[in-house]
This record gives sequence, C-alpha cells and structure tokens, in this order.
Amino acid sequence: MFMPKRALLATAISTALFVAPSSYAEDNVHATVHSALERIVISGTKTEKPLKDVAGSISVITEQDIERQLVTDMSQLFKYDPSVQVTGSIGGAQNIIVRGMGGDRVLMIKDGMRMNEGYGANGLNDIVGRGFIDTDTLKQVEVAKGAYSSLYGSDALGGIIVFTTKDAADYLTDGEKFAGTVKVGYTDDGKQGNLGTTLALATGDFEQVLNLTYRDGEESQNYAGTRPSLAIESSSIFYKAKYHFNENSYLSFTADIWQQEVTGNVAYGLLGYFRDLEGYSIIDENSQSQKDNQSLQLRFHSETKTAVYDLLNVSLYSNNTEQEDVEYGQLDINANYGYPLIEIRDMYKTALYKQETLGFLSNASLALNDTHTIGYGLDIEQSTSSRTEVKLYSVEGTPKKGYPQETDKFPETDVFRAGFFINDEISLLDGKLLFTPGARFDTYQMDANGVLKEDGMPYADFDENHVSLSIGGLYKFTNTIAGFAQYGQGFKVPAYDLAYIEHDNSMYGYKIVPSNDLAPEESDNFEMGLRGHTGNFLFSTAIYYSTFDNFLATEVIGHETITDPYTGQDMRVAIHQYQNIDSVTLKGIEAAVRYHINDSFSVFANAAYQDGKDDESGDYLTSISPLSGITGVSYEVDDLSAELIVNWADRMEKVNVGHTEVAGYGTVDFLTSYQVTDELRVNLAITNITDKEYVKYLNGAGHKDTATLSEVTEAGRSFSASMRYDF
Repeated sequence: MFMPKRALLATAISTALFVAPSSYAEDNVHATVHSALERIVISGTKTEKPLKDVAGSISVITEQDIERQLVTDMSQLFKYDPSVQVTGSIGGAQNIIVRGMGGDRVLMIKDGMRMNEGYGANGLNDIVGRGFIDTDTLKQVEVAKGAYSSLYGSDALGGIIVFTTKDAADYLTDGEKFAGTVKVGYTDDGKQGNLGTTLALATGDFEQVLNLTYRDGEESQNYAGTRPSLAIESSSIFYKAKYHFNENSYLSFTADIWQQEVTGNVAYGLLGYFRDLEGYSIIDENSQSQKDNQSLQLRFHSETKTAVYDLLNVSLYSNNTEQEDVEYGQLDINANYGYPLIEIRDMYKTALYKQETLGFLSNASLALNDTHTIGYGLDIEQSTSSRTEVKLYSVEGTPKKGYPQETDKFPETDVFRAGFFINDEISLLDGKLLFTPGARFDTYQMDANGVLKEDGMPYADFDENHVSLSIGGLYKFTNTIAGFAQYGQGFKVPAYDLAYIEHDNSMYGYKIVPSNDLAPEESDNFEMGLRGHTGNFLFSTAIYYSTFDNFLATEVIGHETITDPYTGQDMRVAIHQYQNIDSVTLKGIEAAVRYHINDSFSVFANAAYQDGKDDESGDYLTSISPLSGITGVSYEVDDLSAELIVNWADRMEKVNVGHTEVAGYGTVDFLTSYQVTDELRVNLAITNITDKEYVKYLNGAGHKDTATLSEVTEAGRSFSASMRYDF
C-alpha cells in the first residue's frame, strides 16, 4: 500500500487545527453535516426520498461536485469514489464498473429513460461505449449498488446509474423570469477547451431551459505522451420545457442531442496485421469516429392525490444512438508468394453501430395509511440493434476480387421488454423501522429475425419470463444514525452481441462462434450497512456479498488450422464461444468518513475493498479493483473553498497465472473555487501534483508483463480551470 498518504493527511489535519479560527458557528457545521444525509435521491425506490431513508448504498455526484472537480467527461465523474470505476478515456469507448461488475450488466438511466447499451461491452475493452451525454446538463448522478431488477428489470444485475438533468428552476431563483450562465474552461490534459451557455425563461406557467456546449481538444495522454494523437470535437444541444397545470402537476418535453467526432492518424483495426509483414510498407493511414445520440421524452408528473395514487409519473421516450468508425490505409506492397505481388493498395473499413429504443414508463405511489405506502409501475420498451462492417480493398480505384465485403457482426436484433413492479414501504415503531419488500415480473423477447448463421442454422431466439424479488430494512437507532440491510435479485438475458456474435478474426489467431443454449444471468445481492452522523462526525459503511449464476464468459472450445493467404504458412486459430459459468462470487467492504473540525475545516477519507472469483476455476475477475481510496482536507470560508486530496491504491496481487501484478500508487490533487463576485465563480485544479507515473489496475488488467504497462499509464501533472458567469 502507498504509505506516505498517512503523513500527508496528518500534516493537513495538523495545519487545519493550528490555523483554524478560534471561534466558529457550530450550527452551520451541524447543518452541513445534516444536509448530506437529507440529499434527495430517486434510484433506490423510483420516487424522491432522502438518502438517510434508503436501505442500500448509493453514491451521489451533485452539480456542485461536477463543477468543483472540473468534470468535462463521463470518464471523470467518479474519480474520487473507489467503489465506482470508469473505463476508457475522452473520445474512446467508456463504461462504468460498480463493485467489480461492469459492461451491460449495469443499467444506465437518464431521467427514467434507458440509455444506449455498448458493443463488445465487457467493460474493459469495449468497441462502442456508453453514456453519450454532456456533463454540463447534469444536476445529479446516482449509483445504486447491487442487484436492482426488482425495480428496473433486466440488465440491473450489478447496479444502476441514474442521470438527472437540469430544469429551468435550477437557474431561476427568487421569482426570476430570466436567467442564464456562460461557462468557459480549459485543461492541459488533452489540451481541451470548452465553451457553454445556458438560458432559462419562465413565462406564466411555462418554463424553458436551453443548454449549448462545445468542446474541442485531444485525448488524454499517457505519462510519456506517446499515444497517437486524436482530435476530439463534441457538441451538445439540450432543451427542456415544462408547462405547469397547477402547483401539483406538469407536462414536460426534453430533447437532448449529443455529437462527437474523433479523428486520428492511425488505423489500428485495419492495418494491425500488416505492420510487421515482410514486403508491406504503410504509406498513409487515418481514422475517424462519429458518435451521435438523440433522445426525446414527453413526461407527465402529478402529485394531485387520487384514489389510486398520491404521485404519478408517465412518460414516452425515444433514444437513438449511432457510431460510425471509418479507417483508411494505403500500402506499398512488394512481396512474393510464389508469384510477385506489386501494387499500391487502398484499404477501407467502415463499421456502423445503431441502436434505437422506444419506451413507455410509469411509476406511482399511494399511502394506504400511516403504515403502508405502495409503489408500483409498468415499463414497456422496444429496441433494435445492429452492427455492420464493410471492407474495400482497391488498386488504382478498382476493387480487388471479392471486394467490397459486407458482414454483420450479429444479426439485426429486436428486443422487447415489459415489466410490472410493486413494493410496499412498511413503517413500524413510530417510523423507526422501515421495511420494504418488492417484486417485479418481466417478460423479455429477443428476436434475430430469422437470420441464418454461417452453418446455415438460424440464430436462437430468446423468450424469457422472470420474477425478481427484493427486501430491505432500515432501523433508526437515533434521529441521526441508522442501520440498513437488503437482499436483491438481479437477472440479465444474454446481450445481443454476446448471444449472436459471429466474428472471424483468424488472421489474428482467433474466431468467435455463436452459442444456441445460453441461459439468463442471475444474481443475489446481500448488503448490510451503517450511516449517519454524531456531532460533527459523518460516516457511512457497508459490507456486501453477491453471487452470480450462469455468468457469461468466453471459453476456448477448440482449435483449427488455416493457411495464411499472405505468407502461405499454417496458422493455429483458437475458437472461442460465450458460455455460462456456473457461479461467480463478489464481496467487499466500503467506508467513508468526514469530520468537521470547525466551520471552515474538515477532513475526510473513503476506501473500498473488492474480491471476486470464478467459483469453479478459482480465477480472479479482471474487473475487480485493489484496495483503494482517498484521504483529504477541505477548507471553506466565505467565498473561498479548497481541497487537498490524496488518491491511493494498494498493489494488485489478485491476478491470474500469466498476468502481471500492478503496483500501488499515491497521487495528490488540489482543487479550489472562488466566488469573485455574485455573478462570477472561478474553479482551478492541479491533479497529480507530484507528477507521479502510475497505472490504474483496470487499465493494466490482463497484461502479461510490466513492459506493456507504459502504454496505459495515467497522465502526469495537469492543470484545469473554468469560469462561470451567472446573469
């Protein structure tokens, strides 16, 4: 483990104690501590509820956190939460891993809507990522950890991520009719600049908010700065309108349009095989990736009490995601395979991923009496997904024999989901004990539309019905301290890309064939925790144990020998197939504490420990993280705030045979924010102050030796700044 963090923290605490003002407002400290537990979340029950009353672990990132930490991309959202990891970087495929479980096993939701799934989504080396969203539109992000299929159905196997976007009311205060912001920022990691503006308008019962954001820069570099350059340009248009029928009900419409273009000077997938092939020289190469996401939602909300509900949400939505990846390479070929091959060859590869989702969502709650509050709802969703790849090899504008080649990595797949959930919040012992049993029935259909595999047999369709149960309990020992326990079930029908993928990459020594008998993955999650505050001391801790049955993983089912068409040599090709593993177990513990020394200074720390194995083979899951956390000190007085944060991780020794261990590390960040005037705020950050070279384990997982880890190191010291002007 990185030990100097203790000395740094001790120094920070000592400094705080000796320079602190001699008098402070105790009431202000208490209010600050108490407000953290009163933060409203929706992920635990689908209705607004204070965090202190939720029987489960939920991490929350607020709008203030996003601005103070200078977050400009989803990959940066959870950099100070060791229980949540984001793989990938700006411009690349990104995914979120919760307690060692990632990929499409974690459901991502925006304002109730299902967000796009990934492709190749094992959470570590995805081809198409997730979370196509601009962070400036976000009011809050919640991570509910563990299985939540009893509320959200299939895909909530390992957790849910809930993104909540901003309203006009978040900008209009004290009866204002018009308000707005202008925000500019820059970070030298990736040389990224951003410019955005938000306008909010209220006219009578009608209110609107419009956010426009533009970002331009490069990818985050490794420590040595040797990654091939990528130019990244993104834009976001976000519009939300609300019409208030009365003080208890409204109708809203949201349009969220996000685009990103990434261009580079390397064609990895297209030219990888030819780089070291004798007689082949690369003259030119480049790549371009275009990502688009459009979501539309019409939502009705009512808190007018009726005989069947006290609160009702009903919405219709569409979410369309598209990613087009184009690679080009030009080869100067002078080779001999028993005959001379001399030519200038142009090579193109275009891959297109599309997913379109339409949905109807509803949830309601009804207080039957002082003891029982019923929650229930119906969700119906239809998705269509496809992945097409076209290759063209040509000489002097004339296609070579057999080209162009068009293949589908999996057939165009239709998925239908429908689910009804119900739960009962039971209040006992004058509200000290909250007891919440819940259940959801889901029907799930996945149709490959009669497409045939290469062997002439049709792809298997899936038609599954499933009941997911949960039960949670929370007991308030005092007004400020509560213990909780919960049990939740999760399930996931095999994702379309894992169930149907038929990928022949024999030139690289492997191929993947589809399986006809995959079973849905299922999970059981047990968790216990304690949270609250006593005086100026705020704490939260949880221990969890999760089992996963029929877990999907790739297995080598055989080998075949082919002749390399370029060298004439025999090649041994491994044949892979996705199969169900009998059982996987994940377990761990998390803890977070904060102590307010006085009205200006506080110290804080959190840590997470994970362990995960294939119960049959004993192999570790490569998606778990080593013992890691943060420690720090915070200062806030009048218009100035600052934080000194030490990020640390232990050496990762839980690696499988043939994989290298990854060293632990400790880095130091400094964040500060100053309210210059009532309208102008400036935020500054220096990350990795000591300019340390290090590797996050998830980026180094599976590497066979340390020689290749230099390519996946994190960036060195970097500076970020932003200014926000409110009017």
